[in-house]
Amino acid sequence: MRKLNSLITVLALSFTSLAAVGCATIGSDEDTSEIDGDSTLAGKFDIWQATDGQWHFHLKSGNGSILLTSEAYTTRTGAINGVLSVLDNGVDAAQYQVLPAAHGYLLHLVAGNNETISFSETYSTKSNATRAIKSCVKATTSYLDKREANTTGARVEVAAGETGQFHFNVFAKNGQIVLSSESYTTDAAAFNGAFAVQQDGQNAANYTIKQNAAGGYYFTLSALNGQVIGVSQQYTTRAAAQSAITSLTSFLPTLSVL
Repeated sequence: MRKLNSLITVLALSFTSLAAVGCATIGSDEDTSEIDGDSTLAGKFDIWQATDGQWHFHLKSGNGSILLTSEAYTTRTGAINGVLSVLDNGVDAAQYQVLPAAHGYLLHLVAGNNETISFSETYSTKSNATRAIKSCVKATTSYLDKREANTTGARVEVAAGETGQFHFNVFAKNGQIVLSSESYTTDAAAFNGAFAVQQDGQNAANYTIKQNAAGGYYFTLSALNGQVIGVSQQYTTRAAAQSAITSLTSFLPTLSVL
């Protein structure tokens, strides 16, 4: 459902005959200073935790301008589920609503059940908020296109199995799977597990090298609570397994999970 190609991106945008403007600026109808930035850059998501422990996300344009902001979630998995809902709904201009606010207008992205997924900052005019829809659609579709094209090198892939359960694989820079997860009931939970790998996998002390019955070696990665969150492939020697751990800890900080 979330796999979009460039043709779908063009069609989604063409149905919205709107001039693009930045979604995070209050200004006049002629204000186009934050339209999309560099059009060659894809949209992106930023998931973050506030000082009160609540989780939020932003949808950003290619130039880094904040387009949409989420409500507060009690868990990171909840925020990730919100991001996935944006990816499902944000490509359709019809899913955006322009609503009056105290000092202007807000743009709301709603799901099929009419629940608000995320919202923009305030615009001074209704036309500005309406034109902002195109920027939000473009950021969402370009993000999906970029993720769909990312099939080589270091990356994370979440997939559903035949039983309907989800799992993730972490790929090394050479494109080989270096770590695999357990099964999760939802894709949001699987992505949350991948974030835990990125966080806890940077500490070499969280890895344990083991030997299986066939004499091969593999390693496990445990979270701070002691739960195993990833298992490696098999290696012929302990040294090879240790080398894989060293490589994993080095590229995890730069890995784009979602």
